[in-house]
Amino acid sequence: MKRKISTLLIIIGILVAAYPLANRAYIWYWENKLLEGFESELELQIESKTTSEADYLALQVLFEQESELADRDESGLLVSDPNPNLIPAEDYIDPIDRTQNSGTVSEPEPEPVTPQSSSPGTLGKIVIPKIDLTMPLLSGATEYNLNRGAATIAGTSVFGEIGNVGIAGHRGRSYGIMFNRLDEMTIGDTIEVVTKEKTFKYKVYKTHIVEPTDVTVLYRNSKDQIITLVTCDPVRNPTHRLIVHAILEP
Repeated sequence: MKRKISTLLIIIGILVAAYPLANRAYIWYWENKLLEGFESELELQIESKTTSEADYLALQVLFEQESELADRDESGLLVSDPNPNLIPAEDYIDPIDRTQNSGTVSEPEPEPVTPQSSSPGTLGKIVIPKIDLTMPLLSGATEYNLNRGAATIAGTSVFGEIGNVGIAGHRGRSYGIMFNRLDEMTIGDTIEVVTKEKTFKYKVYKTHIVEPTDVTVLYRNSKDQIITLVTCDPVRNPTHRLIVHAILEP
């Protein structure tokens, strides 16, 4: 009889000890099931504008040059850059607008400065607490901008409006520099976009790796405000794109 009682007590003890694990597994199962359903509702089906697709594909050239970038300091700026807010005319090279015959560089048109910008082309900053990241957010994913911060992809949507804002950033070779740690982002993490007018808070709902030519990541639906972070993958000799989708929190 005593043996039966001892055995019963052991079984009860095992069940009590296993309950937290079983409960955690149950919660995990339903969390993932509900998130999958939520993600399916956010499926991006409406095609992006031709201009945004062209600019996204053009990022291949910029990302492929990443291995040649100089070392950066903790802010992500080029160490050799004495003043990131100024572009000396003699050092500026437009990667697209060149004369065909003479080989000389065309003079770039000055970027318009709006009252909302702290410097030409600056929209604000992007903050990702999960990976301890704060980066300037610039307008237009040019090589110059991507060497200094994250940048919106031309032709994508506008913050605060229904659509999908594409944000590109170099991965950076050093730990913690630029989008180097973006692969640590998971569903539920938060991303903030801070402008002079407003702070937009987003929650990650999907991360995945795609081919460099997959422009569907810039598609949108007809009801949600989404941002899509784009960087190269892997860090060295990148062959694909790491994508993080996040939706504006109500």
